[in-house]
Amino acid sequence: MEGWGRPITIRGIVIPVDWDEKGKVVAAAISTHDEDEYLIERIHKGQELLDLLRREVEVRGFVRQRENKKKIRVQEYSIGKDEASADDDRVHCEGTRKD
Repeated sequence: MEGWGRPITIRGIVIPVDWDEKGKVVAAAISTHDEDEYLIERIHKGQELLDLLRREVEVRGFVRQRENKKKIRVQEYSIGKDEASADDDRVHCEGTRKD
């Protein structure tokens, strides 16, 4: 993948960063515990993360940085184990999803 670095794994919270005129979230990022922010590329697995707003995730993917903004192309992700087991209705979400 031209312009993309080595694969990395990050952990953080999926946060909204852009909305359409009706208030629907159209872009999200991962805010890490060390206050880095990675904009999520909305293709493949990245699009799925829009359904996980305010959830803790671990993401593996490729990062590129332009103009002090980091963007991640998600290859796979998992939902935080503590969070998934905290609510019986969400236990089925625990696990890793791959392309």
